[in-house]
Amino acid sequence: MGKGLDINVLRTFQAVARLGRLKDAADYVHRSPSAVTTQIQKLEEKVGQQLFARSNQSVELTAAGRHLLGEATRFLMAHDRLLATLSPQQMTGKVRLGVPDGYAANLMSDFLPVFVASNPKLELEAVARSSAELIDLFARQRLDLAVAVSSEDWQQGEWIRSTQPRWAAAPGFNRDASRPLPLALQLKGCPYREAALQALKAQGIAYRILLESANWHAVLACMRSGMAVGIVEGLDNADSSLTYVEGMGLPDLVEHHVYLLTDTSHHVALHLNGMLKAAIQKEGVATPDHFPQRVIS
Repeated sequence: MGKGLDINVLRTFQAVARLGRLKDAADYVHRSPSAVTTQIQKLEEKVGQQLFARSNQSVELTAAGRHLLGEATRFLMAHDRLLATLSPQQMTGKVRLGVPDGYAANLMSDFLPVFVASNPKLELEAVARSSAELIDLFARQRLDLAVAVSSEDWQQGEWIRSTQPRWAAAPGFNRDASRPLPLALQLKGCPYREAALQALKAQGIAYRILLESANWHAVLACMRSGMAVGIVEGLDNADSSLTYVEGMGLPDLVEHHVYLLTDTSHHVALHLNGMLKAAIQKEGVATPDHFPQRVIS
């Protein structure tokens, strides 16, 4: 492989990986589709590996492409952050942020007011959605930053921390083994919902969804009522309304990860990236190591 990788070619590669279509990537980087195709072909020649599996309508990253995407994303972010420090700009304009609904309350009350107050000329737009919706919105350039949770090793975002989802219910909840397990879950697109349903199906445990809602607080209220079991990342030591469920034969859930997706070409998003990452990491993972266990069995 020859020395040096062109920054603009890496940006084109990142755009193709993010959007999944050469034409959409061409529009994003303001080049013709043929020019984008040529850039990708030359990049593949330089690294000596195929980076995309191509079809008539779309492209998909190969294993080599996923590896390069992770490295390229980190490199471009460091490059653009360095430029921003060398040429500081007034935080003006608009930045669009997406966070999972379950994270929104803490970020809205603790982090975003401080950020907005320190950047009065900045126009911030924030949305709370499921992780699947946020990833889709970011891919379609509807968001400049997005926090998303996934059980997969995802190269398009920065890994922030791990999370361990667990079953939880009100302290007085009793499972009737002769009837389907009542569940309170968020809508499709929530990774914990999918993990829970897959785990129950794998063990042949019958269930029914008593409540499904896009509103995390509605899900919590249903769990606290004692009518259903749900999924949490952790429990607040000061809140005795919920407890972990163990000893009822429910399957363990797989570890998940929190990722931060950032449009590195957006200088305000890049500035917000560092602050948001620190805020999420500061929250830590709410596990039994952090809080005394409250268990029903």
